[in-house]
Amino acid sequence: MAEPTVSESLSDQNWETAVVLGDGVNYLKGIIGQIEVALPEKHCRVLMLTSCLEGEGTTEVTAILGLTLASAIKRKTLMVDCNPLHPDLGYRFTSQTTGLNEYLGKLVDKAQAIHQTAVENLWVMPIGKKFTTLAAFGNPCLKSGIDMLREDFQYVLIDAGPLGINSDMTLLCDKVDAIVMVVRYGKTRRETVTRTKEIIERAGGKIIGVVLNRRKFPIPAFLYNRL
Repeated sequence: MAEPTVSESLSDQNWETAVVLGDGVNYLKGIIGQIEVALPEKHCRVLMLTSCLEGEGTTEVTAILGLTLASAIKRKTLMVDCNPLHPDLGYRFTSQTTGLNEYLGKLVDKAQAIHQTAVENLWVMPIGKKFTTLAAFGNPCLKSGIDMLREDFQYVLIDAGPLGINSDMTLLCDKVDAIVMVVRYGKTRRETVTRTKEIIERAGGKIIGVVLNRRKFPIPAFLYNRL
């Protein structure tokens, strides 16, 4: 018998939030509302978006969530590209390449690594040049680096890529306020999601919810045109 997919068995998991990506701005506002209820009284909420495997849409979800926060809800938002397997987030919003690698390596100051996009209230930090691993910077540097980003934004969204195949990303788990898992609806196996969830929890991370990404979904025109 074939192993059940997440779409068939997600109710078995003890998730705080489980929603299907595809209902436009109201849907995204609902996610943001749940985040703000779960993380009250925070000047800045730092969220890590990750997945089990490649191709589940973490970068797309990060971009759309960032656009919604900035454009529809008017939150000052920074998106950070920390996805070395597919560092596409920065390229979508800026031609600048200086970013995370230079910032954590103290080669530039914070202002030089952050670039304003064409969208009001939205900034991006590309992954930077010759990024290798987070481990190269050490835990104290990662923590202080993330904490400094809190000073200027209401939301920091970190596109961490597939944690299930890049254990280096576990170094972020206990340094962010919460983690959103992106799961490809109907494809990712239950055991794979459960294993990734356990890895996150062992690393000190808090999973605030899951986005079931169907890959083909209606995006409001004003968001689609920004991608």
